Amino acid sequence: MAVLKKDQSQSSHWYRADGTPCHRLPRSRGDGLRPTTLRDARRLKLFPSVTSILGIFSKPQLDKWKMRQVALASMRIDRTEGESDDYFADRIIEEAFAQVEQAADLGSRIHDALEKHFDGVSVPDDLVTYTAPVIKWQEEKQLEFIEREKVLVNTVHGFAGTMDVACRYGSDKSGMGVIDFKTRKTKPGVAVTPYDGQAMQIAAYGATYWGEENLPRMFGANAFISTTEPGRMEVCAYTPQQLMAEWEVFKMACAIWRHSKGYDPRSAQLQQASQPQPGKEAIHG
Repeated sequence: MAVLKKDQSQSSHWYRADGTPCHRLPRSRGDGLRPTTLRDARRLKLFPSVTSILGIFSKPQLDKWKMRQVALASMRIDRTEGESDDYFADRIIEEAFAQVEQAADLGSRIHDALEKHFDGVSVPDDLVTYTAPVIKWQEEKQLEFIEREKVLVNTVHGFAGTMDVACRYGSDKSGMGVIDFKTRKTKPGVAVTPYDGQAMQIAAYGATYWGEENLPRMFGANAFISTTEPGRMEVCAYTPQQLMAEWEVFKMACAIWRHSKGYDPRSAQLQQASQPQPGKEAIHG
């Protein structure tokens, strides 16, 4: 039986030293793109994303949810005559996570609409309900969004990522902050709380963008936009003390990631920089 299915491979996010995303690369056969691998990263001297670093942490609640989705999907679909075990298993997995793909599509559209709004482009009518609370919150708090969708590369600790918003706040706009927008399925009356690692992501972006020395006077926040209760948004703010603690843990996570992968993007960059360039001599200290 011919197997036609979507690519279910999970790709890590990678960045070049200049901040250029390199999440996918051309296939050797020339038929499209494939996810960038650790082997590619070693060859191209790439930096892992913040979320890739956070992947070293166990997420038992998420793992349990995934197993439950697969079990439920196996009850919804029937096996066809002559279908192999592998093909049937792939169909179950695809069915189980179709909702995740749909939610991701909506989340991307909401995120894109917000980005365009702050560039002066009107929000599509079907997304206004989702974006309106964010826009109202930004105006009420008098937050000045000074940079958006900023790619950050931390050469000291060896990671990179795309920060949603760097902002200034306060009457004199001396306050420093980092905001990350997240879409989330919510239930009426149930509070929204951050998942493990989300505060750490804010801390990593803040330390890289504003400088580690400024964490004691920086604030961070996740703005959770509900996709199941249009018009609902909840903000989870992090104190400077929380961010400093999360940053310390994240730096250790970077070290564990480098050790477990056997790859240090920091030394890879130094090695590349020390190589003689065409027409130039290498300078050694």
